Formats: sequence, C-alpha cells, structure tokens
Amino acid sequence: MKTEKMDLLKIDSNFAKTKITETDVVWRKATDSAFDLRGVFFDEEAGCYYRMKREIADQVSSGVKVLARCTVGGRIRFKTDSPYITARVKSVRLNMSWNYSLFARCGLSIYVNGVCDGNVHADFNQWEYAKDDVMYYDGIYYAKKKGVYDVEIYMPNYSEKIYDVEIGLKEGSNVYPAKPYKFNDKPVVFYGNSITQGGCVSRSGNDYIATVCRWLSTDFVNLGFSGNGKGEPIMAEYLASLDASVFVLDYDYNAPDCEHLKKTHMPLYRKIREKHPRTPIIFITAPIYYRNVKLLKPRRDLIYSNYLTAKAEGDENVYFIDGKKMMGKKYLDACLTDQLHPNDLGYFRMAKTLSPVLLHALETSE
Repeated sequence: MKTEKMDLLKIDSNFAKTKITETDVVWRKATDSAFDLRGVFFDEEAGCYYRMKREIADQVSSGVKVLARCTVGGRIRFKTDSPYITARVKSVRLNMSWNYSLFARCGLSIYVNGVCDGNVHADFNQWEYAKDDVMYYDGIYYAKKKGVYDVEIYMPNYSEKIYDVEIGLKEGSNVYPAKPYKFNDKPVVFYGNSITQGGCVSRSGNDYIATVCRWLSTDFVNLGFSGNGKGEPIMAEYLASLDASVFVLDYDYNAPDCEHLKKTHMPLYRKIREKHPRTPIIFITAPIYYRNVKLLKPRRDLIYSNYLTAKAEGDENVYFIDGKKMMGKKYLDACLTDQLHPNDLGYFRMAKTLSPVLLHALETSE
C-alpha cells in the first residue's frame, strides 16, 4: 500500500514561507560601525565570529576550540527608522541534535522596544519579541515597525563557524546609536556548560542569560561550552583577564566528578579574585538537582562550602545561588526538554531566580 506523502504547507498555510516583497533593501554587515556588536567579534584571520580569543580557545580543549565559534550571546544593537527589518545569517555547517531547536541552532531573533520617544532612559523591561518575524530556511527574517525604534538582534546559539550576518533596511533609512545600557558598560561574564550556552531553548534570546540581562539592561558575554565547561587553569586565566562587571560561575554540571570540581572551583574563584578584588562573583550549582541527588549533592555542598570560605575570608562580593531552587520543584518536568536541559519555561524560571541576585551585584559593582 502506497503511503501518500504529507505536504504540511498545503494542510496549514501558516507554516509557509513569507516572501519579502520590498525591492529597496540595503544590506549591511553586522560588523558595520553603525551597529553596536556585543558578545562576539569577527576574527578576520579565521573568517568567522568568535566569543573568546581564538588562540586561547584552541589551547583549552578540542571541544572549546569548536564551541568558541558558536555565537550564543552575540547581539547587534541599533536604532532605526526603517519601516522594515530583514536579517540573514550564513554558516559553514549546521550540526543538528534531536533535542535542539533548529531556530536556536541557526536562527536570528529580532527584538524591538516600541516607538522611541527620545527618552534613552525609557523602561528597559519593555523589550518585545517582533511577533511578525518570519523564519526563512535560508536564514532571512522579517519585521515591520513605524517611527524610530530600538532593535536588538540575537545571533544563533549553536551554529558553528558563522561567517556572515547581514541586516537589511529600507534604502535611505537612518541608523542611530543603540540605547545605552542601564548599568555600566562592562559586561556580565557567564562561564558554564550547555545550559549556560542555551541548549534546547526554542530560539536565541530565550535562554536564562539573555533573558535576565535583557530585563536588567546590562551587557553580557556568554562563555557556556556544552560538555566542556571544566574550569581548566588556562580558562581561569582567560576569565580573570576579562574586565567584567560581574562574574557568574555555572560550570558544576560539566565537572567530570566532585574531585575535579574540588581541584578547579576554588582555584578559579581565587584567580579571578586576585585580578579583580571587588568585582562581584556569583556561584551557581547544577539546576536539575532532583534528577540525581546522590551525584549532585556532594558537588552542591562543595560549592556552598567554597562560598562560606570566601565569606569567612572577608569577601563581601561573593554570592551563592542554589541551583536546585532555580526552576522550582513543582512541575519541574514541564521545564525540561530532555530531562536535563531546560526549555523556555525552565530558562524563564532560572532568569527569575537569578534576577534579584544579579541586580544587587550590578548595583554594587564598581
């Protein structure tokens, strides 16, 4: 018996591609000086975007060497009066996993902040996802607005080796400087694992880091490395070399065992503290605690003990967040994609838990 092949687009036209009808699109590269590029930089020699120095990433591990090319946390920021926005991304390859969203892997998320009234200190919490964006399979997105408005475009979380990102605006439209962040211009630096990197979120901009930093209006750098956040000495040196407003250490899950965590966690803290005597540092433990208490409790206790030691030594700028409380225990299954990585709800809950602690740290940061 012959099975008829289903054509979803004929069944539901809402899944069809929407064509860009404008003929006056002018494309600009994300590296154009008119844009404020954050969280990543373009490595001319490698011909692609990176989120940490390539020469350091290549030395840390084979995994970090590859994952450093993922653009999670990369943002293109600006104001414009263009009546529409298009954007497209080009990548050398796309490696897919069954539990990852294609949109988060290779998609661009466009956020807008309504019509600008000239007040740069307007409510920073009103960012809205451009609901009429349409994802093309070739990486083109489309949104329409009126007046002058703020734009923040989030780059893909996992696409390897992105060599081109372009923003398309109406010919003759203006591009203005991006709205300043509410807090100082130093980024919050997050270091961690696949959860930090935004694994299994539905689209870029929805992981807990992007969400909480958008709420608080602060710059950030996402140094989450799936399976490869292990606190190596060379990574500790690199983190300590960064000029951050706050450091967030969230790599518990990737430490191979508690002994490895014991060898790396306190030395990583001390290396950062040596270079940054007063910069706030936040410790976070693994969030999916209830799935394996026997494995995770000793690790959680170790990190909490390190926190108490730092406090006893007089450090008033160190914070502890118990990962097992980040998503809550009630309906935890609804927060997970694969019993390990959070989905959008899980990341939202994580952002809510982190928000007051990070806000306090930012307010006390020099």
